[in-house]
Amino acid sequence: MNHNTNIHFGNRTLIPHDLHGRSYQDPAVSIVPHPFPPNRAHPTFEGPSRDEHHYHHHQNRPPVYHQPPRPVLHSHHDHVLNRRRDSHFDAVLEGFMESQRRTSRDIETKLEFTRYELDGRLGELSTQIERVESRCLDMEEDLKKQGEAIEDNRRAIHFTKVSTKEMDNHLDEKISSLDNNLDGTTKSLNSITAVAHQAKREVAEVTLKERQCYSTMLTLVEGQKQVKAQIRDLHISLDKRSQDIQRRARGLEDKVDGVSKEVKDLTTRLANLEEKVLTEAKTTVPKHNMPRPSLL
Repeated sequence: MNHNTNIHFGNRTLIPHDLHGRSYQDPAVSIVPHPFPPNRAHPTFEGPSRDEHHYHHHQNRPPVYHQPPRPVLHSHHDHVLNRRRDSHFDAVLEGFMESQRRTSRDIETKLEFTRYELDGRLGELSTQIERVESRCLDMEEDLKKQGEAIEDNRRAIHFTKVSTKEMDNHLDEKISSLDNNLDGTTKSLNSITAVAHQAKREVAEVTLKERQCYSTMLTLVEGQKQVKAQIRDLHISLDKRSQDIQRRARGLEDKVDGVSKEVKDLTTRLANLEEKVLTEAKTTVPKHNMPRPSLL
């Protein structure tokens, strides 16, 4: 083994182009020399002579030898030797106690902050509970008002039904009276026509009376037509009125059902809010009675 061979380079002599290897090539082929010169003062290093080194400086540069690191024996250091002394134990205990004091202070400060936060949260919860109670009272008042409105609507529906029945009976009576009047008018018309025929047969000369009778007959016929038209209009108005009353009754029933559903939803929401408030109060109140951590 000469000065150009080294175990780090695989026991082979260096070629000039190997000294200028490239990092992107194969690491077994590309060899990058160390940046600083060799330690020629070391006795184990056998370097070439001055002339030979000067001659082969650019062509065949020798490898760099690094002195191996000296062993580090921790057992001979001061901090290792101090581990077995009482002063070291006292210092360790003092450091441990100081760390415990710091941790206890940090924990106390954290507990103070947590207590402050919990007091703030309890205040917020109390305000929220008061708001919820006020809202519950307002909702109870609204529910009472809605119940009264529902009762009023039911009474109005009942009165409308009764009034519609009375109107139907009254209209039936009017229709029957009109029918009776029509019968009377038809009878009177028949009698008038008979009298007219008799008057024509008996008194051909009296044309004025005949004309008067004929005019009265026409007026009666027109009156009959008008009465029939009025009866039809009354029937149509009764049908429309009954349909409107039925629609209103259905709308009121739908409103009553919707209000009952809203009342049920509000009661369930109130129950859920009360349960949440109770659970939050149970979970937050015991945190004030937590034991303080020990210093050790």
